[in-house]
Amino acid sequence: MRIRDLLDRHSVCLDANPVSKEAAISKLVEIMAETGCISDINRFCEAVFDRERSSSTGLGEGIAIPHAKSDAVIRTGLAAMVVPDGVDFDSVDGEPVHLIFMIASPHQASDAHIDVLARLSTLLMDEGFRHHVLEAKTPDEFLDIIDKAESVEDKKEEEEQSQNEEQAEHQENKVKYDIVAVTACPAGLSHTYMAAESLEHKAKEMGISIKVEADGAAGNRNSLLPEDIASAKAVIVAADRAVDIDRFLGKRMVRSGVIDGVHRPEMLIKQALDPNCPVYKAGSSSHESYNLPMKLYRHLMSGLTYILPLAATAGILSAVARLELVKTSSLGLFLDSISYSIGTLLFPVLSAFIAFSMAGRMALVAGFTGGVMADMAGAGVIGALLNGFVGGGVAFVVARIAQRFLKGHDAMFALLVYPLAGAVFTTLIAQFITNIPAALIDNLINDLLLEADTIVLVALGAILAAMMSADMGGPFNKIAYASGVLLLADCLPETGPGSLVMGAVMAGGMVPPMAAGVAARFIGRHSFNKQEYDGSYRAIFKGMLFITEGVIPYLASSQRLRIACICGSAVAGALSMYFRCGICAPHGGVFLFPIAVNSMLYMLSILSGVLVGAILFALLRPRLTEEECKERNFTMRKAKSALEIVSEDDSTVDKSTSAQDNGSALTNEATESSNQAVAPSQAADPSQGAAPQDKAKGSNVTQVDATKPENAQVLP
Repeated sequence: MRIRDLLDRHSVCLDANPVSKEAAISKLVEIMAETGCISDINRFCEAVFDRERSSSTGLGEGIAIPHAKSDAVIRTGLAAMVVPDGVDFDSVDGEPVHLIFMIASPHQASDAHIDVLARLSTLLMDEGFRHHVLEAKTPDEFLDIIDKAESVEDKKEEEEQSQNEEQAEHQENKVKYDIVAVTACPAGLSHTYMAAESLEHKAKEMGISIKVEADGAAGNRNSLLPEDIASAKAVIVAADRAVDIDRFLGKRMVRSGVIDGVHRPEMLIKQALDPNCPVYKAGSSSHESYNLPMKLYRHLMSGLTYILPLAATAGILSAVARLELVKTSSLGLFLDSISYSIGTLLFPVLSAFIAFSMAGRMALVAGFTGGVMADMAGAGVIGALLNGFVGGGVAFVVARIAQRFLKGHDAMFALLVYPLAGAVFTTLIAQFITNIPAALIDNLINDLLLEADTIVLVALGAILAAMMSADMGGPFNKIAYASGVLLLADCLPETGPGSLVMGAVMAGGMVPPMAAGVAARFIGRHSFNKQEYDGSYRAIFKGMLFITEGVIPYLASSQRLRIACICGSAVAGALSMYFRCGICAPHGGVFLFPIAVNSMLYMLSILSGVLVGAILFALLRPRLTEEECKERNFTMRKAKSALEIVSEDDSTVDKSTSAQDNGSALTNEATESSNQAVAPSQAADPSQGAAPQDKAKGSNVTQVDATKPENAQVLP
């Protein structure tokens, strides 16, 4: 509906001069009634005033749009008033109103007045439009201005509609993906994104369209949309923890660890596109998840994922609170209190998300209860792990029983019966079965670490650090890292044996990329190809951030270089344990050094490992191939040529400057000789006067112009 269809020339009042808001509204109602759209002026006036009492329709910028629905309105109508001197309308900006539009709509009508109100509001946002209508001399001119502005607006809406239709058509015809994939690792850091990039690059090489969702610590990157999944032929899930796979029901699905996504993307893609690839059904698993150890491993990694930020926060705050500058102040006490409060959540959260990984949301309460029971009984992290699996199992059994015997009503029990039954049964099992042996095992581990001889700690540190660099994201790496995190969580927010283990683990993970970078850049630069040399600083930086996977490009030439990684990491881990160095958080790299226990010795341990690893990298690196040598030599020749050109340019400048200096000296010498030659002739024959000199000046053949440097150079 257009504004011009509702606004009659007889309902336009120009040069009005109402004394108040009420007078302006009454006048507008009167002129609207003259068009025959209002049956009862008083009733409609009262409806408008009721609307104004709820909130003023003075919009600001000198505009007001009073409106109302009423039984006194026969049909939708519109009236307009221009008030040159302005009238107080209780506007939001407190300024007088100069332009008023009134809208009347019958009760039984549709929301036509809302449409008109929206269109008016759009037009009145244009300052130029407001200026033109206020300057109109006659009602016909007033209506003509509105009609033209509305036509322009209609054209814009048509263009927008056309664009929307084109976009909708484009959406329908957009590229459909052959494969969709999800990658996830426990920490949600490097492996998650490396697997995603590896799958994307390999799919591009194979001419296959793919969309990969990286479920990392910073949230889902490139999230899969329902239409992406619906159009895909197959699904790849490369994850070491629980992810949402129920959305892939009915799709061919390959499930593997995240490390396969990094190193074997082609295999996963071929398996997914194989017509014999199994179709995922609710409650089913891929062939790689049928064995019990793999299932338990994924549930454990899921719980570990959620305690990493808690452990990092509690550990860092506790370490800062113990610094000499703040430990005796109120700030130190405050930070220590926060770290202690967060630390008490570690076991419940670990247990809750292990249970969540096993049985979904209905297992959260049961798992959380198991963690609380482990904390209360002093069962430590071992108790939290066991009770997390117990809570998940209890919730799974309770849900299956409810589905079997309460069919059609099980949803009613989801908010009360499932959590309550899960919490009760988990408490009973934890109290009388799991907590006692878990407490014994946990205390035994801590006592062994506290009372162990130095040689035992050194050996343990070397083994765990070496495991960190043995398979770069494989089972050894994950076991070592999980051990460090879990033992750290067992002692937080205090510093205990777990912080020593975490220190050795982190040192073992930092050394390999730093050693490779140092070897490529400083020690054996001629043994590494151009890509390795250029990426050396990047590898060192990744190592400093505890991103072990930064060394992977250097291992492509030979797997024997893993020996360098393992030896360097083992040295760093052994020295870290020997010096009793401790780390308070499960991640952070060099940023944790200032608050580490024995920080200077910890840095010495890592640097020693880097040196050993770098030397071994330089010794074990295979000789460059002929092609790699040519590429490197070509690059070096280009760099050398560039330096030589710069040197030649500098030499040329120096020679030119020297030539100019020599030319100036010769010029001065020639001038003096010429003057001496002229003087005797003048003395011998005074009658000649200046003739000989003038003749010399006028001759261009026999006399050399010694004032020019190029001529001065040929003089004897």
